[in-house]
Amino acid sequence: MTSTFKKILFAVTTFCTLLSAQNGSTFSTLNDIEILYNNGQYLSAELEARRMYEQSGLTDSTKVQLEKWIAFALIAQGKSSLAKERFVALFTIDGTFELDPILTSPKILSVFNDARVKFISQKKTIVIDSSKFFSEQQTVSYRTIIFPGWEQFYQGRTASGYVHSGAGIITLTSGIVFEILRSDARKEYLSATLLSDISSKYDTYNSYRKAEIYSFAAFALIYIASEIDVFTSTEVSIQPKYSANQGNQFLLTIRF
Repeated sequence: MTSTFKKILFAVTTFCTLLSAQNGSTFSTLNDIEILYNNGQYLSAELEARRMYEQSGLTDSTKVQLEKWIAFALIAQGKSSLAKERFVALFTIDGTFELDPILTSPKILSVFNDARVKFISQKKTIVIDSSKFFSEQQTVSYRTIIFPGWEQFYQGRTASGYVHSGAGIITLTSGIVFEILRSDARKEYLSATLLSDISSKYDTYNSYRKAEIYSFAAFALIYIASEIDVFTSTEVSIQPKYSANQGNQFLLTIRF
């Protein structure tokens, strides 16, 4: 029992010692980077900060400090656009980070504020209400496929519904009637024996056949026109939305 306790105590002590040494090393390196920057060795400060950033196990607060010094060093080297990107990366880690407006130079503050604006603009996203979109779209497809004009009636667009459904009923009924007449005329045409009867009955049969084709073609056009009318009659609304976690957003709703 005593031996086991000693082993546990030794392991805990070793861990704490290593953790303390790591924290001390991290603090020392950050301090060295700051000294390099303050001494005007901007490139060395940048490279040292980048080298440290590649290490594993860094805390977010350490990453924030490294991003800050990289950005500072880049600005000092005249690379403001690159520095802005480092500040944006900093905000992705800590969106509440602030610089001291008194101790920080106006040039750095200008780049820092530009980066904040860019970071906020990137967080403004368009959210599509997918549940409504797909449910409405499925309803549209269901009614439109069955018969022209049905979906328009469902939407409350009665005028368009009457036009499409009326035209659909007329053309479809005409096609069916002409198909029956054509079938009967074909039988009479095939059963005819006299040349004069054959010619006359063929003309009748051919007229019904053309009328049938035109009627069904007209119904197909009415059917397509009805679907186009449904899917192009959309209501689009964009509403601003604010989320504490995600910032400013816009809610885009598409209703068919």
